[in-house]
Amino acid sequence: MRFLEELDPEQREAVTHGEGPLLVVAGAGSGKTRVLTYRIAWLLASRRAQAHNILAVTFTNKAAREMAERVEKLLGGPLRGGFVGTFHRFALTLLRQHPEKVGLPSRFAIADEEEQRRLVDQVLKELGIPATQLSPRTARAAISRWKNGSAGLGSDVLLAVLARYQERLKEAGAVDFDDMLVLGVKLLSEEAHVRQSLRQRFTYFLVDEFQDTNPVQMELLRHLAGPNPNLTAVGDEDQSIYRFRGAELEHILRFEHTYPGAKVLTLGNNYRSAEPILQAAAAVIAHNSRRRPKVLRSRGGHGEPVRVLAAADESDEASLVVADIRRERAAGRTSIAVLFRINALSRPFEAELVRWGVPYRVVGGVRFWDRAEVRDALAYLRLVANPDDGLAFVRVVNVPARGLGAVTLERLQQAARALGCSLPEASRRLPETLTPRAREALAQFWQLVDFLRQRANDPLRQLVTELLQRSGLTAQYDSRDEEDRARLANLDQLVSAAAEAEQRGLTLTSFLDEVALLSDADAETAPQSVLLSTLHAAKGLEFDVVYLVGLEEGLLPLMRGEEAELSDEEEERRLLYVGMTRARKKLVLTWARTRRLHGETRTTRPCRFLAELPPDVRREGVTPLPQPRWAPPPHPQPRQEAPSQAIADNGFRPGMKVEHPTFGRGVVLQVQASGAQTRVVVFFDRAGKKTLLPSVVTLKVLTSPRG
Repeated sequence: MRFLEELDPEQREAVTHGEGPLLVVAGAGSGKTRVLTYRIAWLLASRRAQAHNILAVTFTNKAAREMAERVEKLLGGPLRGGFVGTFHRFALTLLRQHPEKVGLPSRFAIADEEEQRRLVDQVLKELGIPATQLSPRTARAAISRWKNGSAGLGSDVLLAVLARYQERLKEAGAVDFDDMLVLGVKLLSEEAHVRQSLRQRFTYFLVDEFQDTNPVQMELLRHLAGPNPNLTAVGDEDQSIYRFRGAELEHILRFEHTYPGAKVLTLGNNYRSAEPILQAAAAVIAHNSRRRPKVLRSRGGHGEPVRVLAAADESDEASLVVADIRRERAAGRTSIAVLFRINALSRPFEAELVRWGVPYRVVGGVRFWDRAEVRDALAYLRLVANPDDGLAFVRVVNVPARGLGAVTLERLQQAARALGCSLPEASRRLPETLTPRAREALAQFWQLVDFLRQRANDPLRQLVTELLQRSGLTAQYDSRDEEDRARLANLDQLVSAAAEAEQRGLTLTSFLDEVALLSDADAETAPQSVLLSTLHAAKGLEFDVVYLVGLEEGLLPLMRGEEAELSDEEEERRLLYVGMTRARKKLVLTWARTRRLHGETRTTRPCRFLAELPPDVRREGVTPLPQPRWAPPPHPQPRQEAPSQAIADNGFRPGMKVEHPTFGRGVVLQVQASGAQTRVVVFFDRAGKKTLLPSVVTLKVLTSPRG
């Protein structure tokens, strides 16, 4: 096994661990993924296990895919029979095999995040609960925490919302993401033969990012692995930043208590960050009390000193950062990220990057799979796979428009309750309470679905192509319109995705399951673009150059009340540590002396964690730049014929500060032309990004990019 020679002594000891539980404390950049993949390869190469004996779980599909690919490369062949995936994917696999044992229909649907939001909103309206008493977002978060076992509901109102929400999911024949884990635990706890069968099959367990596990995931693992398993858990308490999702830091801190006799190894070499970055991050995280003391040794070289910049305001902060980004790109560095605590801080950086023509990508933007036209097509496919999918039915029964509006849906819901059946089944029966026109439209809708169901076993690409043509999803868009062309291009990409899934041997159901389990963390990053991201979303990524911005009291640590608990402060410090250790070669920390946020300008104080940095960190106070704020760039913007015409005709330019009577103040990010209409993309302080027609709405120009 020559691949063992590629490991340092600490990694090799973890990889070749024999029997019993093992915790590998893997600090930032110390090679945790390498340990996991090499351990799987070692178990197989040493014949301690066969592929079907191995269960490895991590937290994103992307990480699981990379893990499997690395193992296959080490072994020189495919990894068949084992499971490498997320907790949710494993639970879903179990539920697909035994749906009836947990009270699910055989072809249950998965409610995505938008459908969950819509259901909660519907429930609150049904129960007469105003948003001022309980917002949909708060209700969803509370339900999720309760399902994950990390908190109680705490009120009769939330109990009522939960009960009605579960009723609506059951009526739709659906589960949400949290239900997958909860029902997976229920299945294993109540069905001894299923539990024993899995224990006989899986004899080695590997868990990545162990510090991020929540109680229900630990319960699932306990039922699978038993009290004294061959478990390799890899994680780092210093990078535990998902308490708001139910993650329990105690799981990693009390590992030896949970598994008596467990071995604990610490990886001490950091292969990512230069020495100044690592020393600065270590100085900060050392102030946390709930952690194992550890020393990381940099293998990334000496590098540049860490810098702290104090800007005059958020505009100066963006100008300074983007000017430095342009210097880095000119020097050949393109792996660059701007990280912040909350999304609202991205606006001035987007405007400044647009002004200088620097390509960028915002993590958390609308994913391909979340775009309306793609979701519409997927909803049709879900009905083809399961005609009782009530959530998919509601989404597309009137897409394209068939005259089946809110009144028709309300009458169908009343009929479904009266008949004691699902909403789709009630619509098939064409209740007499509907108008003749609505009955005819529903009949045609189901004729289409039934036609497609007869072709459900056709090649996926062929099925999707047939669906797009016969449903009218493509015909509703005008190829002469710029935005409609983008939607048509997305539908073309869906056909390509179906073809790729077909080549991988996926069925329609497995294709839909795979799409439902995708998350923001699975998105690919454009290599030449500057990445704008929250600190949470940047977990697991690394860049040559990192700018951590908005490091001010109230933003980091983020204040949710008058007083923050110590545990909150320690998690916020871990969040800063995670952000700092994303950097390989250069790290810049910035804060602004005044900041306009949520429509108010306030004087700020630097983040308390900045005082914990070592003395060799360079601290620079910055005054406002002497040149005009919106001086034109020294090089021309990329040529774009239609937008340039729109700019000349309309007078709006990227970088302009404008005011809208409803949305308030914002900055023009982009000007688009489409036929006779000009669209202006504006990022508003209060309302976020909006696309407006200046010919219809009033936009008051506050400042010009010409200065």
